[in-house]
Amino acid sequence: LNFLIAHYLSQGALREAAEPLRRLMEQKPMMLPPRIDWQGQRHRSDYEALARSHPHVSTNELLRVMQARISGDTSLMTSGGTVLGRTRRRPSDSVRNALTTKLRRRQGTTHVQQLPLTMAGGMYRQLVRCHGHKYPTFCVLFDRTGRRMITGSDDYLVKIWCTRTGYLINTLKGHQDVVTDIALNTENTLLASASADGTVRVWNVRTGEPRTVLVAHAQGRAKGITGVKFSPAACDELRFVATACDDGLCRLYRWSRSRLAVDAEPIVVDGRSQSRDAVSSFAFNHTGSRFAVATTGGYVSIYSMLADTLGAPRLVARMAAHEESITTLVFSADGTMLLTGSIDGTARV
Repeated sequence: LNFLIAHYLSQGALREAAEPLRRLMEQKPMMLPPRIDWQGQRHRSDYEALARSHPHVSTNELLRVMQARISGDTSLMTSGGTVLGRTRRRPSDSVRNALTTKLRRRQGTTHVQQLPLTMAGGMYRQLVRCHGHKYPTFCVLFDRTGRRMITGSDDYLVKIWCTRTGYLINTLKGHQDVVTDIALNTENTLLASASADGTVRVWNVRTGEPRTVLVAHAQGRAKGITGVKFSPAACDELRFVATACDDGLCRLYRWSRSRLAVDAEPIVVDGRSQSRDAVSSFAFNHTGSRFAVATTGGYVSIYSMLADTLGAPRLVARMAAHEESITTLVFSADGTMLLTGSIDGTARV
């Protein structure tokens, strides 16, 4: 709130009135939220740093928030707090990038007639209803115990809820764009969230503290991350956080179970058959010894993680699986078969 007030006063004729408030905020750092780095350490923040980290927040943001509150828009004040720069409601078909368009088409945000309950459907009942996201929710996940559920949304937030009561446990903030995918490791200790801002953030599931931020492109224009998965491997050499990016590449980040830490330098896997291809799906087998990548060109590439150097992916097969874009692929439970689906209407084993 103090930042929004100073930001509003910094425009036009009110600029002089903002200076005393900004000096007071420098003297009393508790007036501004601290900056939390990827290791979970808190650092003192100031007005200039907040303004740089939130360039999308206009000087009229305070006015917009107040107008929304007066009009009765209570969705701004969710359990996770107001989302800066996102106070205006948007039509469901108003999107800012191709990635969000794909996600909304996949989720089907347009209105459809509600189908009647089938006889089998009548055996089910709603247990809880959670309302805490201002914009569409694109990804949901149960934790390994079933006691918590996790949601990722277009409001840049990841939320952890109690499955039994529907109460909000944690709101994970840090992304600057749509949350596109979420994943849990086998041990139920780490949560990874991917975003169109070009980052994957890894969190401690129990405490909600950030563990690391993985950046696909440290320099230059950020490419959105479209998917994230943990390898189920048992040994540290094969433990990876795998990501797929809009640049058509997969990146594998090794992580440590004992330290709950993730290496910042990735192993880059290029599963494209042509430069214009993009990664549409990827998966590990049940042991983490095989890694498969599917592309929009209809190709599937399979990598062995048990090459001469343990944990270094080696291409063992590449096949033209479909004539059109592959939409999904999975390994069988024993890892001996691979199932793919395509927009051509076929599934192949």
